[in-house]
Amino acid sequence: MDIETKLKYLQWQTNYTHIRPYRIAQFGRKRKNNEQKTPHNLVFQEGAVAETIRDIRGIEAEGTWSFTLETNGFVYRRYPSPLFTNPKDFGDPYHIQNIFLPECEAILRNEIEGVERVFIFDWKIRKRKSAKERRELNQNLLSFARHVHIAVYMLFIAFLVSSDVKNFSIWRPINGPVEDQPIAVCDGRTVDTSKLVETDMISGDYTGTLLYPLYEPGNIRQWHYLSRQGIEDVLLFKSFDSKKGSVEHAPHTSFTLPDTPSDARPRISVEVRALVFTRSM
Repeated sequence: MDIETKLKYLQWQTNYTHIRPYRIAQFGRKRKNNEQKTPHNLVFQEGAVAETIRDIRGIEAEGTWSFTLETNGFVYRRYPSPLFTNPKDFGDPYHIQNIFLPECEAILRNEIEGVERVFIFDWKIRKRKSAKERRELNQNLLSFARHVHIAVYMLFIAFLVSSDVKNFSIWRPINGPVEDQPIAVCDGRTVDTSKLVETDMISGDYTGTLLYPLYEPGNIRQWHYLSRQGIEDVLLFKSFDSKKGSVEHAPHTSFTLPDTPSDARPRISVEVRALVFTRSM
């Protein structure tokens, strides 16, 4: 079912002309008395009018959809369930490093042509946190991302100049089907890159980049989601691509389904982030 809803966007502030937008990852840490910097200087607002998020469930054909990573910046694919789907298993480093992440690398190598190297550098579980979980220091457990954004991780090494580098995310539920807070992904062809605001994401000693699209009226961007996305439904989307002529970004966000029942299954999903180096064509 297609959805009409208002999405949340970064609201431009005049001080961004001389103070770079930023967010400091807290992960439950209490700031010390001598820490003066606030956690962020970001202001968000809902779009003025509702946007259409098209349900691709209605346009599927035998489990495939007519989107490509090169043209649209995202694809949905069907793959077998991961070997473990209990959230507690994600606390076991052996399971992550030797079972789950190799499964993700195999998906990337299967979907992307000319892969020379895959570097998986981050993964996160996203769920509605309990009060106890909000107090704990767990960098791999996050709440839902409720703002339209693009996470860019520029970790590639200068000597790999002969390769194209791509920043991908693999997103899938581990307790599907998703009945609460599904993910919407934007067709990269409809993204005006001049409307992207660079924001520093500071996590310890590392500073990454978040790109926030500013709101544009008139349903200019084309949004999609997969209703009742199941464990076997894998979403791949792109945050960066150095290849000329290829769509570079696919913004995304979670959103609230209208009339979500009180007994809806709470969403638990996993996102894996990777740099993929491919042969330059």
